[in-house]
Amino acid sequence: MEDIGRRIIDVLEGNEHNGVKLKEKRVIVAEDIFPSDMAMLDHDKILGIATEKGNIYSHAAIMAKSLGIPAVVGVKGLLHAANVKDQVIVDGTSGQIYLNPEKQVRDEYLRLEKEYTTRLKELEPLRDLPAVTSDGTRILLRANIGLLSDVRTAIANGAEGVGLYRTEFPYMARTTFPNRQEQAALYGKILEGFPNQPVNIRTLDIGGDKGLPYFSYPHEDNPFLGWRSIRVSLDEEEIFREQLAGILLAAPVGQATIMFPLISCLDEVRRIRAILDSVVEELCQQGHDVCSGLPLGIMVEVPAAVQIIDRLAAEVDYLSIGTNDLIQYMLAADRNNAKVKQYYEPYHPAVLHAIKRVADVGRQTGKKVSLCGEMAADPLYALLLVGMGIREFSLSAPSIPLVKQAIRSHSLRLCQAMARKVLAFDTACDIKRYLAIRRKKLFG
Repeated sequence: MEDIGRRIIDVLEGNEHNGVKLKEKRVIVAEDIFPSDMAMLDHDKILGIATEKGNIYSHAAIMAKSLGIPAVVGVKGLLHAANVKDQVIVDGTSGQIYLNPEKQVRDEYLRLEKEYTTRLKELEPLRDLPAVTSDGTRILLRANIGLLSDVRTAIANGAEGVGLYRTEFPYMARTTFPNRQEQAALYGKILEGFPNQPVNIRTLDIGGDKGLPYFSYPHEDNPFLGWRSIRVSLDEEEIFREQLAGILLAAPVGQATIMFPLISCLDEVRRIRAILDSVVEELCQQGHDVCSGLPLGIMVEVPAAVQIIDRLAAEVDYLSIGTNDLIQYMLAADRNNAKVKQYYEPYHPAVLHAIKRVADVGRQTGKKVSLCGEMAADPLYALLLVGMGIREFSLSAPSIPLVKQAIRSHSLRLCQAMARKVLAFDTACDIKRYLAIRRKKLFG
């Protein structure tokens, strides 16, 4: 709503423009960065991002990470302290900002940058190698993408296709909803970028912190618990049908699959199938040669889905655990609210046992289970999740080489032993303490 309001005020004041245009490479310092800002900025000219608001789980921060752009968010007093011509160091690893740093600090960061570049070069030989544990278990590492520009980054980092294509981000860079032909053209380009590899297209996931300036939303006190994701699609069926048609028209270009967000009951899945069948029939009557048997999956993001996961698994072809939303719904902690950030806890036993339950049901039913979210981007956490039964990850592309190195350097037996230990703990504090010890031992 802030994003939409800002644009309305710009128009009323006669400041119509297409967003900030960067003439040279810069660090962006702002009160906040909206997902629509990230969708429209020239990513090649962004050296780093620093904001007063937001947190690492906001969608703008996630987009920055997927593009390999260092970002530090939630820095109070930043705008008051910073000036246009200041020199700034943005340390996306430690979460530190340095304004006009002294020479020894600059020298140290130049050394760290050189060391980091060297490390990346050491990881380059892994790009075309599979992620296989030291005792032979194959793990698939796919990329999360949101824009066409992400394709290059994903390929450069050795992604084995796309585990999550966030289709809402291209919508944000427009002034109207794209029609089915426009969507088909875009999806076709994404599919062409990953020949002979799967591209998992998630349908429109708007609402919460992702709004469209040309689409009206009701006022909601709790938007993350309100009208968003698949609920919008099912209520606004024409928009949904246009997107499904766009996906179906593009599908022959590559290996497309379709995934639906925020599913909470069987009725939603059955209604989705009925709408999809109707769209297929419509396209066939128009003379289009469409793929009617595309694999269909759902995102497991709410506790209700976890509770009935065995029944949901029987209705779909695959499952994808969306940890960013699952954590906030399991723990009733808004991931964008700094006041409750201490409650947003990936290490909470309830979260880990929910993931394990979905993985177990997937194995029992023979349905593929993938995991997407920031949890998968941490090498240690990836090992833990492998031990819990996850065999496919979708993560920000720049994180793939480090996760692949961790998987290739350790055995499934070690991962399973670590998972058994973690799942036996009663508190997040005990889990974090144990994992800190394991991190030091495994990664130095």
